[in-house]
Amino acid sequence: MIAISDSVFVDGDLPVLYLKRLDGIVMSDIHIGYEQDMAKRGIYIPNVQKKRFLSVYEKSLSTFNFKKLIINGDFKHTFEKLTKQEKDELSEILSRTREDGIEVKVIKGNHDNYISLVVEKFDNVELMDSMEVDNFMITHGHKTIEKKDDKTFILGHEHPRLSIRDRIGYVKRFQVFLTIPVRDSSSKIIVLPPVGTYQAGNDVTMFHSNYMSPLIRNYGSLENAKPYVIVEGEGIMEFPELKLLRKIII
Repeated sequence: MIAISDSVFVDGDLPVLYLKRLDGIVMSDIHIGYEQDMAKRGIYIPNVQKKRFLSVYEKSLSTFNFKKLIINGDFKHTFEKLTKQEKDELSEILSRTREDGIEVKVIKGNHDNYISLVVEKFDNVELMDSMEVDNFMITHGHKTIEKKDDKTFILGHEHPRLSIRDRIGYVKRFQVFLTIPVRDSSSKIIVLPPVGTYQAGNDVTMFHSNYMSPLIRNYGSLENAKPYVIVEGEGIMEFPELKLLRKIII
């Protein structure tokens, strides 16, 4: 188990944070229903998002034996409605958490319109705009928020990945957790990788304009940001700060 901040741990190749003081895990960007949304555009892809979520959930439960599950936004995918796939698969997932005795907090992301139609049926689930507890501020990342001192901001939304080019030009891409100091503050930002299989990622750079989250664009000290790289089947590896990787990242 690797500590990436005070009382914040990662383990194995899991795209989740374990918050020890809360005895809970945080994950983000599952995008249930993505396959049906693609199908209506004429693109037919295998249904794997629910299977991927359940695999991560079960492995995390075995690893951390947590009591709380915090979904930090974009639990579902379709903007304009709740699709049948979303309703059925979210209901199946939340039924499983209820059977396991897990308390679930769903933080609303920009894709989570109409998700209340599902979560209101489960007494172990609470829908929230954001969550502030202890020194943690957990929010999806798509809305403008002001920086505060002595806070750990936990965001999703960005789908961060690290793209590295070797000397012969071959590019290797990895999903990452990204820790970013907040400028002129004692706070930091931790950005979660996506859980969804089809959420391929956005390249981590030192250019503020490349990020979607206003908090990162306005306050992130990107040259001092540090990626924790997920190598599937191997584990999580701490990399140097971005300013030391500038010659090899895309």
